[in-house]
Order: sequence, then structure tokens, then C-alpha cells
Amino acid sequence: MRFHLLGLAHLPAHIKYTSCAFTQKNHKMAKMLTSLGHEVFFYGCEGSDVEEYCDSNKLHFVQTHTLDDLRKDYGDGDNRFDIGYNWQVEEYRHDLSTNTRRPSTLKFLQSCTDNVKKLKKEDDFLLCTQGQYHRPVANEVKLFLKCESGIGYRGSAKEMFRCFESGYIQNFTYGSETPFASRNGSYYDRVIPNYFDPNEFEYDNEKEDYFLFIGRMIKRKGVLTAYLATKHSGDRLIFAGQNAFIDEQGNLKDKGQREFTISPDSNWEFIGFADVEKRKKLMSKAKGVFVATEYLEPFGGVSIEAMLSGTPAITTNFGCFPTNIPDVLDGKVGFRCNTLQDFVDAVNKCKNFTQEDYYFIRKYAERFLMDNVKYEFEKWFKDLYNVYESATIPGKRGWSRVEVQ
Repeated sequence: MRFHLLGLAHLPAHIKYTSCAFTQKNHKMAKMLTSLGHEVFFYGCEGSDVEEYCDSNKLHFVQTHTLDDLRKDYGDGDNRFDIGYNWQVEEYRHDLSTNTRRPSTLKFLQSCTDNVKKLKKEDDFLLCTQGQYHRPVANEVKLFLKCESGIGYRGSAKEMFRCFESGYIQNFTYGSETPFASRNGSYYDRVIPNYFDPNEFEYDNEKEDYFLFIGRMIKRKGVLTAYLATKHSGDRLIFAGQNAFIDEQGNLKDKGQREFTISPDSNWEFIGFADVEKRKKLMSKAKGVFVATEYLEPFGGVSIEAMLSGTPAITTNFGCFPTNIPDVLDGKVGFRCNTLQDFVDAVNKCKNFTQEDYYFIRKYAERFLMDNVKYEFEKWFKDLYNVYESATIPGKRGWSRVEVQ
């Protein structure tokens, strides 16, 4: 099969931007598809490393815009960084969630449209990795097999075939589209979890004496919960991530909404952005990793990243987490918490885990590795191709097609 995979305009598809989950999902999707023998046209910004990452003659990179386009739209003159600003200390700048598109985005969308039209075959797949954002391309190129390949956001495009990161975000989406209705599901929408590259994580059953919060340094990600739980338990906490700073008095503050101030204390340390190699070490050596998101998290990838490192995840009890840590594994691979007491108890229980426990956590999390998840996508795309055939070839059947084994 052939796929036109639309990247995102605000960043090159490069491993160094590891903290942009959606950029990395696109990166890995290209590798999964080419590893299955499919042909992929990847549309993205100059500076992407997807060709090297996939290492396949099945991958064709189509440059849509340049780094200079990004610097003009988002840069502040900081020439230490390809995109013109210090993204390691602040959140990424983009227009994904606005109705106003920057010139770089408009150039990207137009380039995608023109190139897909030029390269397409009628039975190609169009992978829109942000549905509403990529809708202008889908509307113009008019491929039957247009898909949202990993919905982890609010506001998808319901006219596409849709794949959701979790059952929570699927049901949230359906309910939002048809409030108070008893609606039917769709046989051709799927729930397929996020997928992870084993080379980006390392398992270690020898832990050091600290807990970890890693991610965007905003209150809603659970920064204060992590701090309060470890303060009460008397344990060391390392903060790693973008969007925070230490002021002159030694307080830890977020750079954006100024929603939290954490006073100087001997139990916490802020180390800023962690690249792939630093993240490997931090996660594999921690006694536990906080993913205490206050909003309804669509997937919460850090919880899986922690478990791939053999480290229990300490989460909230809503959104995606009841799926990531099922009831039968709550307390074994991680902890779902409701109150501050629950979080403190989880910290203390993590300190009693054994090497056998860490190994069990890692083996559970391997279900989310790329080499396992890619076959779920393969099944979905084959099912969708049956739909295409049934719609375009007289006598072919889609849903009711049965192959006797």
C-alpha cells in the first residue's frame, strides 16, 4: 500500500524535538509503515531526519517549507536554534489550535496539496495526523482513503476514517459530536494506542533514590501534586521539562500562566529539558514517575515511557489512565490515585518494589512497542482497503467479506 503522511508545520520531524509527542508519532509512523514494506511519502519541513530514521527506499521525503519560514513566523532572533527560539526552556510555538494560520503553515498546506495531487494514485491512503488542521489538504486532494491516524486531541474530522489513542478520547469525541444521543459506533474507526521506539528507552532494575516528574512544566500536568506528595513522604524529586525557570529567590515558576510557585527546598531539583539520552537515564533510575495530569489525558505517553524503563507510573484515575494501568495491574505496574493521601501512599509503595517487580512492569509495557502496535495499524489499513474496493469495484464486499481459513 501507499501512504501520504502529512507532518506538522511548526517543527522538522527530527528526534531532537522529542518533547513534541505528535511530531514524534509521525516520525515513528513512517518507520512502522516502511518496515512493513509499504511506500510512504512524508511531507514536512526542512531539517527533518525521517529519511535517516527509516533507512528504507520505501520512504520519500517531500520538503514543504524551510527552517527560515519557521524562524520568520516564530523566531525571536536566537540563532543558537534552527527554529529561531530557545524551545528547550519554553513550550513550542505553533498554530495547531487556532483558526489563524501563519505563512509557514499556509505554505506547508499548499505544498502538501500540490504534491499529493501530483503523486497520488486513487487507492493511496492520506494520513491526516491532525484532522481539522489537515482538512484543507484532504478536501482538495479528494482521496477516498483519508484517515486520522492517531487522535489525541479534541476536535477531529468526522468525515475521515478515525483512529483514536484511547477509548476515553474516542467516547469523548463521539459524545461531543452528538450530545445526549444514543449513537451507534463505527466498525471502521479504531482504538490503537501510541507506540514507542525501544531504542529510546533502557530498562534498569537498579533504582536510585529519587522520583521523577518529566514533561511540560504546567500545573495541569501535575507539577504541584508531584511536589506535595514527595514533600510529605520525605523523598527527593527531580523536575525535568520545558516552560519553567528558577527565579532570583530560588523559587520554581512556570513561564506561561504563572500558576505555581514552588519555594526553595532540599527535596526537589529542576534540571530543565531532557533529551533522549538524559531521559533514558532519568526514567530507568527513578523509583517512580509522576504523570498526575489534572485534565482528561488522551493518552499520557510518559506513563508508558516510565513502564518501558521498568519504573512504576504514578497517575490520576481518569482519562486514559484506567486503560494504561488496568484494574488488575493497579499497584503492580503503577498507581492510579484520587487524593493526596493516595499519591503519598503510592510513593511509599514504590520504595518496596523488587527487581522482579521492575521486570514485570517492563514486560507489560512492551505491548506498546512499535514492532507490536504496527500490526494493529496493518489490520486497520487492510480493513479500510476492503472498504475502498467495495466502493469502487462492482461485486466486491467490504464489511461482510469473509475469507474461509
